[in-house]
Amino acid sequence: MRARPAAEIPAAAADLPLCGGVHSAARGAIVTAARIVDLEDAAWITHPHWANDEPPPEPPVLRTVIEIDQQPVSARVTIAALGVWVGHLGGRPVTADVLEPGSSEFRTRVAATSHDLTELLVPGRNEFVLQLGEGSAHVRRIPGRYTKFEGRRVAPRARVTFVLDFADGSRRVINSGDGWQARLGPTTLSHWYGGEEYDARLQPDGWLSADGTGDHDWTAAVVVDAANGPQPWQRHTPPARVIETLQPVSRTSVGDAVIFDFGRNLAGREVVRLGPGFPPGARVELWPAEYLNESGQVDQHSTGRPIFDCFRGRGGAAQWRPQFCYHGFRYLEARLFDADGTAMPATVELITVEAERIMTADRAVGSFASSDPVLDGIHRLVGNAIDSNLMSVPTDCPHREKLGWLEQDHLVFEPVSFRYDVRGHFADLITHLADAQTAEGLIPDIAPELVIFDIATHIGSDFGYRDDVNWGSAIWRLPLLLYRTYGDLGPAREAWAPGLRYLAYIDRLADAHPDHGKLLDHGLADWISLDDSTPRPLVASYGHARMLDAAAELAPLIGHEHDAVRFRRRAAQIRAELARQYLTAHPERPVTVDSQASLALLLDLGGVLDGRHQQAAESLLLQRIHADGDRFTIGEIGLPALLRQLTRLGEHELIRTMATRTDQPSYGQMLADGCTALAEHWTGVASGASANHFMLGYIDRWLTGSVAGLAQAPDDVGWRRARIAPIPLSGVDSARAEHRTALGLWAVDWSRDADRLRLTVVVPAGGEAELITPPGMVGADHPSAATAPILGPGEHVLLFR
Repeated sequence: MRARPAAEIPAAAADLPLCGGVHSAARGAIVTAARIVDLEDAAWITHPHWANDEPPPEPPVLRTVIEIDQQPVSARVTIAALGVWVGHLGGRPVTADVLEPGSSEFRTRVAATSHDLTELLVPGRNEFVLQLGEGSAHVRRIPGRYTKFEGRRVAPRARVTFVLDFADGSRRVINSGDGWQARLGPTTLSHWYGGEEYDARLQPDGWLSADGTGDHDWTAAVVVDAANGPQPWQRHTPPARVIETLQPVSRTSVGDAVIFDFGRNLAGREVVRLGPGFPPGARVELWPAEYLNESGQVDQHSTGRPIFDCFRGRGGAAQWRPQFCYHGFRYLEARLFDADGTAMPATVELITVEAERIMTADRAVGSFASSDPVLDGIHRLVGNAIDSNLMSVPTDCPHREKLGWLEQDHLVFEPVSFRYDVRGHFADLITHLADAQTAEGLIPDIAPELVIFDIATHIGSDFGYRDDVNWGSAIWRLPLLLYRTYGDLGPAREAWAPGLRYLAYIDRLADAHPDHGKLLDHGLADWISLDDSTPRPLVASYGHARMLDAAAELAPLIGHEHDAVRFRRRAAQIRAELARQYLTAHPERPVTVDSQASLALLLDLGGVLDGRHQQAAESLLLQRIHADGDRFTIGEIGLPALLRQLTRLGEHELIRTMATRTDQPSYGQMLADGCTALAEHWTGVASGASANHFMLGYIDRWLTGSVAGLAQAPDDVGWRRARIAPIPLSGVDSARAEHRTALGLWAVDWSRDADRLRLTVVVPAGGEAELITPPGMVGADHPSAATAPILGPGEHVLLFR
């Protein structure tokens, strides 16, 4: 597979008609902060047909013409639009950002962004065209298209302000209003889930060109929601961008259709290039999928179906990509039809495709590599799944749902934040959680809550798809993780009031179960576990106590010491009740539960087990794993706890065995079955479920923190202290990890030959690292060997034998 940066578009592409989308890196750069104040006098506008309750399938297009007689010394545009927007000025995109404005609770807020137009404006006539799509703000049920849910929050519309400053000191401000114009098409369908359709024959003359279009067929835009529209919001999440362009690794004909394989599961969109012989009025359908069926055609059973994009051409060479939606896929099936609907062979002369991989432009800060191809493969599975789901709100899968399920954001936070700087990105999640909170105090399982999977909101509801503490507790657990990783208490302050309301809500739920000792007994339990014997009250109470622990740690840091005492007392009550229900006085059977998840959660929670019970639970956990065939039977809630406890016990070879085996459900089996991203279920391909989830991604914390040996110190804030504790597994000859923080680069690189191990550690200025000697080794005599347990700034080379 050959990849190239998104900006490297072949020269030939410039000769093809531009039929929508961002076709190269835009010259206009995003301004650091959105100038939301610019929008104060801008009105929400749309096409007249989209001011009605039943708009047409064709989304609206807005425009204004800016006439200037001199080049401005500075110019910017600030845009807040509902749905998905794509803007062009003088035929050139105003930004390289895609899928703007991202997801939010659109009835309350919408992200506004500002973009520098100084190099795009020219003296004379400048046509600004703003195309709008429905996006996740306005999801309709379309016959013949996959629809995850129907949710018409707010229909496409926009507020726009231009600010132009000139050399003579004058300023010109242009606001959206009833003086703007509107039209429909040439996009004829923009569905967030089901796909997109485009008819190039509907393009007016001069479409997206420097000369612009004529005034015919444009009508007056209408002002909507002049007083009550959603408020523009300055997000901290980076924009989504085309990160790389992938060429297909294979092209296979199946009948008249052709199947393109891009070699990996990804989130993004296709770019179709049609040859000069493409007939007028002919169309191409593009069907994305994760799997192929037995006939070699795309199989959309895991993604929802039918999903396809459609382009109808004017005739001759053209290129096109969807611009109002994206897909999760590895394979793409292209089907060609002439003007009367007859199938045509998809020859290489008529069609070629590429795939543009899309994700938020979070700064990459970490890496891992080893001499073991299976361990590297597992890291790649996790990384590809993280990449595919880092959108404005992290999603669980980039195709079937595209929703912000909350549990993975904190359960897999460490692998995500080791790979990318997500300080601003995940801080914005607190805003989304607060917006999603109900009047009763519930933090639902997804935020923004674009769809309600459980209509019951009464106290005591046990329907976990909306109400599970291991999901909702993100309101407390995420701010703590952000504080520990980046030293930022802003998210904790924002979470304080909604967090208190959520704690009160959860306590009311627990009080409704006196028969369970006022332990929570609702939710999804240990989701996707292969062993369903783990008691649901244990899993829920683990989440409840962990949330209280997080609140108690944060409270004094933001001036609420008294509340911290209350939180700790309540957490202690939960632990005491767990001990009463799940521990016994019998030495032969000191713990009443024996699933992997039950034992791992009790051990991980701390404060439940005394010395005797602790030793017994540790022994029982290892016995349980061996009885299970040294394989995972645990779900996503218990997995991080299990890996933490096995790491604490030094059972690294056992972790490696469980993770890499190919004959049982495991990461290794996913690799052996051909997965290129982390699957939704332990059984991988055999599950028939999504092959692009990151919820089982905590294993990457073990790869970077134990196999390579680079982790943040347990008591540290802001990555000022690290723990260097490499574990040279049998048969692994080298491993390395790097992580860049505000202080600078941390790095660990070890290799061994014969009976010696060479360890190189890089500590940034202002940092220090605690060195843990690899198990079974001692420092060797060498001039550069360090004997101190604390390493200061600089590069350190250490030898062990």
